[in-house]
Amino acid sequence: MTTTDWHFLEYWLHAAFMHCHCLQRYLSEWLPYSQEWIVQTFGTDEGKEITPIHKTVVVEGQTITILMYRYHVEYRIEDREIYQPYLPYHVVEFLDNDTFFLLLPIVEMSECLDSDLKLIPDLIRRLSETDLPAGYIKEVAYMLGVGLAEADGAEDEPLWFIWQETADSLYGAEWWPDADELDLFKVFGKDENTLPHASISAPEGEDIFLWGKRMLSQWISSLHVR
Repeated sequence: MTTTDWHFLEYWLHAAFMHCHCLQRYLSEWLPYSQEWIVQTFGTDEGKEITPIHKTVVVEGQTITILMYRYHVEYRIEDREIYQPYLPYHVVEFLDNDTFFLLLPIVEMSECLDSDLKLIPDLIRRLSETDLPAGYIKEVAYMLGVGLAEADGAEDEPLWFIWQETADSLYGAEWWPDADELDLFKVFGKDENTLPHASISAPEGEDIFLWGKRMLSQWISSLHVR
């Protein structure tokens, strides 16, 4: 699992930054996903539920566990899920490339929002040291930087995303605090001509994240009831 391996890097850009919509659109147009790392790692039986790959990273005395599924990535500290930006940029900016990119999806971007002078050049330099084809480095760096900033609780963006996958499909939920509303959606799946979605208002007195996870699971189950 290193960014000097194109198959892993391709997986990581697609799976770990699902919340960066501008990057996902760019990748789908210019670097469409071959899923080769998924096949190498999890096999070809798409009907089989998989055990995620676990990777632990120790940073500032905290052990962060990264769980890599076929189509999405999750983070935990002990038993607590990290679902919002968590680490300040100065904590990761001097880490080695592989560790930097592994932690980047949970980096809080407020230190970098005043200008692009810090983040975008850092991303260009680091991506130049990966196996990303040279002709795509500047655009991927820009799209990734913009996507991380927009998905970091920006006024016109959801506060957080959660993901859940079945054997061959990926689903998501995004929380809009101003509207007290949870949007549920299907990202992709086989043999689907339309991608279903739904919106649910939050009840009072609930832990919104735990409620959102429960609602996403129930909604996915309802889509498979015939």
